[in-house]
Amino acid sequence: MDRCLHRDDSGWSFVDTFLLQMGFMLSGRFYLAVFMLFLPCACIQIPELEPGAAPDSGSPDERPVLLNWMSPAADSITNGTLRIQVEVVGPAPDRVELLVDGAAVEALESPYALTWETWNFAEGAHVLVVRALRNDQVFLSAERNVVVDRTQPRQIAQTPANGASEVPVQTPIQVTFSESLNPATVSGQSVQLMTDTGTLEAEVLLSADGRSLSLIPTSPLPVNERVRVVMANTVVDLAGNRLEALFQDWAWFVPAYLQWGEPQFAGRLEESFIGDTSLRVGMDALPIVAWAQNGTIHVKRWNGEGWEYLGGPLNGGSNNSVWGNALQINSDGHPMVAWLEYATGLGQTQVHVRRWNGTAWAPMGPVMTTSLAQSAIPWMGFTSRAQELPVVAWHEESSSQAQVVFRQWNGSNWVAMAAPLPMKRGANINYLGFDLDASERPIVTFRQSETGTGDMGRVMRWDGTSWTEISTGLGLLPVTRCMGRDGYLLVGGTGLINGAWTGLVRKWNGGAWVTVGEPLTDIAGGTSRQVDAIALDSHGSLVVLASEAPSATETGSRIGQTRRWTGARWESLGGVLRPSPGRLLWGLPDFALAGDHEPIVSWTEKVQSADTFIWAIHVHHLNH
Repeated sequence: MDRCLHRDDSGWSFVDTFLLQMGFMLSGRFYLAVFMLFLPCACIQIPELEPGAAPDSGSPDERPVLLNWMSPAADSITNGTLRIQVEVVGPAPDRVELLVDGAAVEALESPYALTWETWNFAEGAHVLVVRALRNDQVFLSAERNVVVDRTQPRQIAQTPANGASEVPVQTPIQVTFSESLNPATVSGQSVQLMTDTGTLEAEVLLSADGRSLSLIPTSPLPVNERVRVVMANTVVDLAGNRLEALFQDWAWFVPAYLQWGEPQFAGRLEESFIGDTSLRVGMDALPIVAWAQNGTIHVKRWNGEGWEYLGGPLNGGSNNSVWGNALQINSDGHPMVAWLEYATGLGQTQVHVRRWNGTAWAPMGPVMTTSLAQSAIPWMGFTSRAQELPVVAWHEESSSQAQVVFRQWNGSNWVAMAAPLPMKRGANINYLGFDLDASERPIVTFRQSETGTGDMGRVMRWDGTSWTEISTGLGLLPVTRCMGRDGYLLVGGTGLINGAWTGLVRKWNGGAWVTVGEPLTDIAGGTSRQVDAIALDSHGSLVVLASEAPSATETGSRIGQTRRWTGARWESLGGVLRPSPGRLLWGLPDFALAGDHEPIVSWTEKVQSADTFIWAIHVHHLNH
């Protein structure tokens, strides 16, 4: 408190008055000493107790105890032990202890730290508080939230799916985890994109929440390779838990060709014997496929999302046998289909042709039958150009005669367009086919085999009045043919080169046969190579589908590759077309172009078993 000494208006001080009232007679000397005591300052300062100053003896210290967190950090996650430490400010407490979810767990000794073992606590969120006790006082720290997590993270979604076998080369590579990963453990060294032969360069990106991981390859994925993502065991979640071993990697297969939708068959798969297939591409660049199965012809069109029937199954009679289908596209873009059918009630083989009018299959003229009495038809062909009328041909054979007959559609009926081509009765005729030259005259190619003579390749041309053979110098066994833009015939097949059967293409230049490029000697190290199909792109360049047996011990199946003639060499359009695992590519494929770089292949696959008839039509396009 302050007490002030001063003179009032009468000139007396507080001291003078006080002494007089007490009746003292002071000497001048005593009075002067008292006066000098109060003179240096006009006010007396009595200081308050400063913080931290010792109280009077026997007084309780009621200062607060402050508890400041040093560890763990706010919102920590742990899978095991956790360092607990606080700073104590103020008077020393009698006891400091850790509370977990309101219950005392363990005391903290100076310097007020402990290692908290979380094993006896349930996984999940917990609230930590440190409590200090002093005398009868209780002091609490701020709350600190901690998550206990002992569960290993796992993959819960993947693109591509683990084990997928139809993966596009440009597919996103992404995986979602059950919980967030520690971003410090995710890098190009701990997460790698690999094949069976090496590592693929890829950027590794972890989402902001740590739950989604993306790999972006620096180049398209390689085809016909098994690709996988491998994660090191150093990749952990925020609590330090490693990925479950089962989910540290996943793998998929990238084929050279992808399928258009699902494999095609009718009825039950275990009864899906399929003898023939044919393929064409509509004006919308989408494929149309046809096949014979269970006594009917099936035609389906790809609508951009799936296969849809054009009409229903086709046949001329419910109890008839059906085979030998062939598709063509007419000048207005509508598909036409021809097939062979044995009419049981009539005892004859018939040729049926129908045209899709947009809503239904309409017959094109009457049903045709053989010219030779009591003859069978082992083969039928169907060809058309964009602006020309279609032509149907068939090989018929009786007990005394064999020939190939030609009929052309004139808008209302089928009429003869060339004299029948005589064939040697009893000879084995294989790979029979025909095309029309620039003058709309048929040219026929086939293989002929007789006992003692072996196979020979033959090419027959109708000159308007008679058939002329131009087989001399062909040097191959024909499989396929087409007319080039220059009006000359191109024939593909197989030829014996240096003791091995090799794919060849030869061209008739009007006077001789010349080889187009080098022989197609190798696809994937197989054997028995040949050219199965020929087409021309929009520039008139020759594109072929070549095939081979996978090996000398796997001659029952085929693999194929599309190649283009550049004028100087054969260049590959994509990788090798292989069958699905456990299946065989069977028979002769059909082939068309949806664009200059878009070959489409229709091929029958069967289950790899000699005594099982499980077949399906697979329509393939390049994976690029």
